[in-house]
Amino acid sequence: MPDAAWTRGAILAAIAAGAVPLAVYLATLSPTINGGDSGEFVAVAYLGGVAHPSGYPLHALLARPFTWLPIGSVAWRVNLMSAVCDAGAAWLLFRSVVLLTGQLAAGLLAAGAFAFAPLIWPYAITAEVFALNNLFVAALLYWSARALREHARGQAALGTLCLTLFCASLGLSNHHTLVFFAIPLGLLVLVLAGRRLPQPRVIGALAASTVAGFLPYLYLPLAAARPVSVTWGDAATWSGFVTHVLRREYGTFRLADQTIGGGGSLGPRFAVFWSDVARSTLFTVIPLGGLGLAAALRRAGLVRRFLAFWAGALLFYLLVFCYLANIRLDDPLHRFMQERFWQQGLVVVAALMGLGLAELASLAGERAGRWIAWPIAAALPLALVLTYGAEVRAHGNTLVRDFGAAVLATVPPDGILLVSSDDTIGSVRYLQQVEGQRRDVHVLPIGVLTLPWFRGVAARTMPDLVLPPGPFTFRQFLDANLARRPVVVCNRTPWLRTLEEAYTLSPLGLVEQVVPRGRDPEFATWVRDNDASFARFDPTWAAPYADSSWEHALGTLYWKQYERYGLAMIRAVAHRPDDAAAQETAVRVLGRLAARPNAAPTILRNLGVAYQFIARRQPDKLPLMVSAWQRYLALDPRDDADLPKIRQLIDEAQRTLAQHSPKP
Repeated sequence: MPDAAWTRGAILAAIAAGAVPLAVYLATLSPTINGGDSGEFVAVAYLGGVAHPSGYPLHALLARPFTWLPIGSVAWRVNLMSAVCDAGAAWLLFRSVVLLTGQLAAGLLAAGAFAFAPLIWPYAITAEVFALNNLFVAALLYWSARALREHARGQAALGTLCLTLFCASLGLSNHHTLVFFAIPLGLLVLVLAGRRLPQPRVIGALAASTVAGFLPYLYLPLAAARPVSVTWGDAATWSGFVTHVLRREYGTFRLADQTIGGGGSLGPRFAVFWSDVARSTLFTVIPLGGLGLAAALRRAGLVRRFLAFWAGALLFYLLVFCYLANIRLDDPLHRFMQERFWQQGLVVVAALMGLGLAELASLAGERAGRWIAWPIAAALPLALVLTYGAEVRAHGNTLVRDFGAAVLATVPPDGILLVSSDDTIGSVRYLQQVEGQRRDVHVLPIGVLTLPWFRGVAARTMPDLVLPPGPFTFRQFLDANLARRPVVVCNRTPWLRTLEEAYTLSPLGLVEQVVPRGRDPEFATWVRDNDASFARFDPTWAAPYADSSWEHALGTLYWKQYERYGLAMIRAVAHRPDDAAAQETAVRVLGRLAARPNAAPTILRNLGVAYQFIARRQPDKLPLMVSAWQRYLALDPRDDADLPKIRQLIDEAQRTLAQHSPKP
């Protein structure tokens, strides 16, 4: 059985296993918040609030001291915590594999394959709960290896078993998906305790260790009682605490509520996991993972028991998680959201790959094995850095923060901002509550506005906000508040539809302002305010990002809002047939939309109409009218009753142009 003696080489390798990933993470650390829940987690840590279910109390408690660091932005400081956690996970992976095999190269390969995988690296440089979860998975690997090793030598020490259970329950104070490893670990501890289990001292120590790990949940009721704007649920009451911890508002063990869930099943998700793992390891998981499994068959003793246990735990996690997960797989962004949860599985796979390299070295013999193992251990992490480094560095951008700042700047003074989507909610709340921007604005996440517990939050932090009694509609909310404060919306949801009974949404750049029906804003002011809002965010920065990214989603939202502006411009200009300035503005706005790939037919149609009006004064615009309408006709718009008229106008324009063209 191998002993990992602390030789000089072992010490240097151990330092490298944690220090190299940390150095790379620091070099690529995001300077501010990113997409997803990043903004919320930073604000919760800074303010001492409660995050969305299940609350993630351990993350909030550990991130809080990082916000006190005298360097960088508050977001950068919490991002640093993720870097430290994933670097720590890499170090524990190294220790686990070396403990089992005695081979430093195998441990370094496991650490590097994990640390620089594209499933891991982007979350090591931004504020999220996944890095801390990875740290606990790696800790469970290490303590299980220690326990199995001690058991093979006689019996597992009670302290080792207690630390294993403590790590499992403490990890569950951060992220619930750890339960799929904690359950098998708990059973393993009971087996290793063996005949000692009935002893009061043993069962008492194991129970106390487990309970101690859950103590961070006491943070939730304490934080929920504080008047903090960025908080969720009513964890100050027993029923609210249980609802929050069990994620009942999402569905216990579900990833999202019913508006997002649906699409995909166990088989496709299982296949997606292995596809993503293969890509994240440059497909080396196939030979190295295969060798790791072969080691379980070829070797007796510790390695076999460790591999058998963790292969079973990984299979249990994948089968149950893939069965319960309900995020759609047919949408790139939602599939990207799903991929975040593969990280804890990849921790186990990385250990398996390290054991596979050790097996390869063993098969090659002691001398040849060293010549094989060390180049592979160095080459794979380096290849991952070279392959994915530029992509990961691109994640360290400020687009999410910039978009949130542009949205906040657009809201009228003392306005109410109703907002949906995690990245936008997180960015505006971070900017407002942490950086102090636009404290005059009430930020209301649409998804929680009608939940009973939100009344208490609103009463403590927004006392002038009126929430109608009982379950209420958006129309009722507007009736109670619009006379007091202007109301704008960012990202429409079905709940907003009741406003159509008495109100309408008027484009205001990146948001839409609620106005009474029939009361149109003054045209010149409306155009100026829209243009000013759109100028605050440059969508070309989001264009290079993949369809599955948060950055791409922001660009999509920008253009969706600009298209709404264009359609509203068409309606506004229709009431101003003799307003040359309005027509020129319409051409400018619609022309920008028409220049985009896959321009909507209605944009091309109405761009032609705008040019038609202008061409009455400026005949040189006729070619532009013809071009816009020809592009429109090329899309085969069969349901347009005006098609004969459009074709007639094109023919007339072409004859006019032919008559005025110079004779050869």
